[in-house]
Amino acid sequence: MKDIIQSRIASGLSVLLGIWLILTPLVISMSGAGLVSIIVTGGVLTVSGLVQLFWFNLLPSSLNILASIWLFISAFIFTMSSSASWNMVIAAIFTFILAFWDSIETNEVSRQRHHHLHA
Repeated sequence: MKDIIQSRIASGLSVLLGIWLILTPLVISMSGAGLVSIIVTGGVLTVSGLVQLFWFNLLPSSLNILASIWLFISAFIFTMSSSASWNMVIAAIFTFILAFWDSIETNEVSRQRHHHLHA
């Protein structure tokens, strides 16, 4: 369990970031497709973060990388206030960093476990 602390931290932070995205419309006025996008993306981050906490696999990190790319793109394709756009861009950057950080450890631990099984 000690070897996956980085993944646990990244997953926990992804859950918190997902919850923030879901709650963002309560703080920053949003409507239309931007509103739907941020809530759905927040839900994806929350669920994949929770899944990664209990199922150590590369899939949740990969999904979060895709979600970060979508979040970044959606900040520019939907009509919304500049504060909503900046919130999405900053969240996208943090999401990408967390997912990448998690995937590095996930790959390394999986490689080590695979090596020990065949040694």
